[in-house]
Amino acid sequence: MYRQFTNSWEQRKAKELFVATADKGHPELPVLSATQDRGMIRRDENSINVYHDKKNEAGYKRVLPGQFVIHLRSFQGGFAHSTIEGITSPAYTVFDFSDTTKHDSEYWKHVFTSKEFIQRLETVTYGIRDGRSISYNEFLTMEFIYPSKKEQTEIARYLNGLDTLITLHQHENLKGGLL
Repeated sequence: MYRQFTNSWEQRKAKELFVATADKGHPELPVLSATQDRGMIRRDENSINVYHDKKNEAGYKRVLPGQFVIHLRSFQGGFAHSTIEGITSPAYTVFDFSDTTKHDSEYWKHVFTSKEFIQRLETVTYGIRDGRSISYNEFLTMEFIYPSKKEQTEIARYLNGLDTLITLHQHENLKGGLL
């Protein structure tokens, strides 16, 4: 499929690839919610009404496009990817690449929501209640094998195209079922 890519993939621990961020003090930004199927979205676009005290928003963590969020449902659906800027709960872990020039966040979005990755998360998940926590420090010990940024971009483009095609077929099937 990609004959032009002949470089070997690198293997690194997460602590060599990612860094947590905790940029607070941006209450003017929209509040974001973590979803399992759409990543980070504006809370006012979410059908679930979550009450929070607006006075606490200064303590919320800033999320930038291309960053990831570990939330209370990550053990089920992986990490939430953000394509928008906003703020999120201080209980969540927000992280970015140590070197953004070497990574494509769209590629890693697929990695962090894959079934294989979610199964691997079981080793760093703790708690018995409905929303379980993922130890960021233990996540940092996980190893990842990944291609060059150019290959990441091509793979992400291909997978995003498949996602679009699948969504289109689902809409067509739904429409056909309604007629």
